[in-house]
Amino acid sequence: MKKIAFASDLDRTLIYSHRMLEQFAYKGAYDVIEVLDDRPLSYMSVETKTSLQAIYQAGWLIPVTTRTTTQYERITPFQQEIKPEYAITTNGGCILHHGKPLEEWQTLVDERLKECMPVRDMLREIAELPIAAWVKRTRTADGKFLYLIMKDEYLTHIPLAELRLWGEERGWQVSLQGRKLYFIPQPLHKWDAVAFLKERLNLDYVYGAGDSLLDAELIRQADRGYAPRHGEVLDFDRSLEPTAASGMAAADEIAASVAKQMTAAKKPSIR
Repeated sequence: MKKIAFASDLDRTLIYSHRMLEQFAYKGAYDVIEVLDDRPLSYMSVETKTSLQAIYQAGWLIPVTTRTTTQYERITPFQQEIKPEYAITTNGGCILHHGKPLEEWQTLVDERLKECMPVRDMLREIAELPIAAWVKRTRTADGKFLYLIMKDEYLTHIPLAELRLWGEERGWQVSLQGRKLYFIPQPLHKWDAVAFLKERLNLDYVYGAGDSLLDAELIRQADRGYAPRHGEVLDFDRSLEPTAASGMAAADEIAASVAKQMTAAKKPSIR
């Protein structure tokens, strides 16, 4: 019996902000799936949610996100309607099992992070960069990486190529996702966490999906990878095949494709 999983990024892959909904003019039905301080933040289409439920019933559904665990827990479908046994948060820095961090993985991650510049030192050096004047807010993610919420008027002026080289010299990755400019230690990879679970669960096949540069290895290393047509990752790897659709319609396309293939395979025994 084959064990199959769908390991997918969330923001801008399966779930979308109102800004993205407007940008790509989604025509289908969708639900609010994240609220903070009474303000709707994120949405998921009804079609995607239905496909994810089918995936969950047919195999393993593994959310993989750069969000912290606290931010991930705000996504209501994964706390109420669909409750994945495993989830990966903090860009691979944390693996949740039934909502609790796996200590074995945490120990491995902490050792790997010793290889690169500490967060506190990166904060100090970033504060000396010219872009520091364009930052609205600075946030750290569970002490493992940091991101800058940039002022809208400066988004098109960010020297991303230079920043990526600057980050590489310090052992860090740089990615711009919407208004958030991420600085993440190179040892912190989503695919590494998925690979750990692939071995732990004896998975035979993994579908992967993601939109950003931080998802590149997740897409490449998966047995079959998906990249939304609007994805940042396509600017850096032309070998990846984009979806036909962009925006929330891309989520529908990806989830439906995976659901169809996973349900066609023999359903694993009940967990």
